[in-house]
Amino acid sequence: MSATGPASSGAPRGGRALAGPERDPPSTDSTRRFAHAWGVAAVVLIGLVAVCAILAANGIVPGETAVRDTVLNVSSARLRALARMIRPLGTWWGIAPGILLLLAVSRHAGRRWWLWSLALIVAPLAGEALQEFVGRLRPRGPAYGFPSGHATAAAAFAVAVIYLMARSNRSRPLRIVIAIAVATLTLLIGMSRIVLDAHWPLDVIAGFALGAASAATAAWWDASHPSP
Repeated sequence: MSATGPASSGAPRGGRALAGPERDPPSTDSTRRFAHAWGVAAVVLIGLVAVCAILAANGIVPGETAVRDTVLNVSSARLRALARMIRPLGTWWGIAPGILLLLAVSRHAGRRWWLWSLALIVAPLAGEALQEFVGRLRPRGPAYGFPSGHATAAAAFAVAVIYLMARSNRSRPLRIVIAIAVATLTLLIGMSRIVLDAHWPLDVIAGFALGAASAATAAWWDASHPSP
């Protein structure tokens, strides 16, 4: 048999078998589309925050009182106890462990720890600044409440997790389960703020948008600058 036959061409079959199936790296076009999608999401979310801020600056939006009253009327003592239990997850007591957890379980997050730490820290700080700028009071008490800081922190963490899971090589079912879990927890945290009568509904919506915008911006930058 000649030296150019099948047995001598390319890498040895045994070596390929031991290495397992190779994954083709994502094409430049797909990476660009991926980054573009996150960039568009970030711009839309920032626009939503701006619209909510304009509405909130003019007082209570029609329908907010009805939503608040409905939630309070259907809330039981057990539901209020659950709301108080999950309340710390939307504070710095939840943000700091969340950052450490992301860095521990995601190799991709660990490579750019500064980016994800910044996204999760900047979001609630921006929310506090926006509270002072808009100046809308909470349903009870003299403190400002737009946007909800709990909703902001929870949404930033959830979107960061969803993006990092999309970039990981974990199985698709596991990624879907994790995405649903963090999204559900975020919704519960936001709802808890209305159950406890700490925020108006628009405060929570704006908090979700602001937190998601922060993480989406980080996701856009990360996808636009592939690591070597």
